[in-house]
Amino acid sequence: MALVLLYYVHNLNLPLPAKAHETAKKPQSQSPHWQSETHSASESPSIASTAIPRNTSHSTLTLHPTLTLHPTLTSAPGAATSLATNKEYKEDEEDLSMATVIKALYRPILHPVDAVNFTDEDGEIHRLAGEPRFKKKLGKKILILDIDSRPLDGEGQLMNKKLSWKGMRTLSGGMLSHYMYAMIHGYDYKFIRAPDYADRWGTWVKVPLMKEALKTHDYIVFMDSDVMFHYPHLPLEWLLNYWDMTPDTLAMMSIDPDEPQNYDSKGNRYLNTGFVIAQQSQRTQEMFKKWAECPSEKDYPGCARWKLDWAHEQSAFGNYLRYDFDRPNDIKVLPCVEANGAPEAINRGGCRGIFVRHFWVDKGLLAKGLADNVMQYFVPRLHQFFHQGAKENIMDVKGQGFTLKGADLVKMTEEEEEEAKGGEGKMQKDEGYKKKKHNHPS
Repeated sequence: MALVLLYYVHNLNLPLPAKAHETAKKPQSQSPHWQSETHSASESPSIASTAIPRNTSHSTLTLHPTLTLHPTLTSAPGAATSLATNKEYKEDEEDLSMATVIKALYRPILHPVDAVNFTDEDGEIHRLAGEPRFKKKLGKKILILDIDSRPLDGEGQLMNKKLSWKGMRTLSGGMLSHYMYAMIHGYDYKFIRAPDYADRWGTWVKVPLMKEALKTHDYIVFMDSDVMFHYPHLPLEWLLNYWDMTPDTLAMMSIDPDEPQNYDSKGNRYLNTGFVIAQQSQRTQEMFKKWAECPSEKDYPGCARWKLDWAHEQSAFGNYLRYDFDRPNDIKVLPCVEANGAPEAINRGGCRGIFVRHFWVDKGLLAKGLADNVMQYFVPRLHQFFHQGAKENIMDVKGQGFTLKGADLVKMTEEEEEEAKGGEGKMQKDEGYKKKKHNHPS
């Protein structure tokens, strides 16, 4: 797969990414379990055609000369099989990694960090409200974070050494999309297998682990395993501009659907803690510390019930922390329509997840989402490549005025060509004709 992608990327004249070591720096942090070794400020923004035997009684068609496969992709006798034989690839011999392939696929279509707008797949234009704060890539200052205390090593699960597309469990697709998003944009990525609380529901482990991650990164993005970015080519920096992450913002979370179970004790809707963007600061550390300690009831009487009661850490944040950290820019509430739910949940409070999809309505859609994350970009590029090779790959025999008679291609007279135009599509059932419908056998 990697070689195939590199082949068409090369023939589209797409730039390959720079080696990681060219911009890497040794970390200054003393937290090796968290810090990436490349944590640093990022830079700104032939198949031979078979000739038709000549028929001496008719005009004939000569096919295009043979089209030769790229030498590094064929195993035919006598063909080169090593990238080292291709001068243009010598420098990349040691870097034929999946990261290289993914960057090469997405880099030419990455949305600019400081763009003033973004047009989604439905044609809706989303515009920045003001001057963008982030005008350059943040690179390894951003951490994409998965946290789970489960082993996840069963068949079809992420930590199993073997994983197939058909056998993949749904939540593995979500976490793999997080990893891919980090590779596309050059962000740091960590999967943290957390220790358990002895007396709390498993989802509580995310809170102290997010707090620790913020000690080594300027920004973290935590996502539940059933959450994914819908547009992998859209950088987080653009979303931070769009959602107005200020220097004083502690965290961003999406509001939950307008349903009875999603209201706190004060009558406000919960913020969904399955998708959290947090910014490093002393005040952010204080907030996460208080959040993790909420069930002790030292500061928040009554919080102990959320150790086990639904919605656990989300209810604790919604009933207590959001009201304690309530400066104007402390917590940015993201619209449900943009950062929660999925199109399948449109009837549940309008949460269709334009930018970030949370598949709580049907976790089985995660694999489809991962496939869409790849194919919505791969197919247009493949189509572009198809047309770039039109002179070699496409032969319009019909357009050159030939018809079929028995086993022969026969050149038509002008009269026969005119007559043939009126019958186009008459013997076809497949797509491809926009002309009037014909009555034909079913």
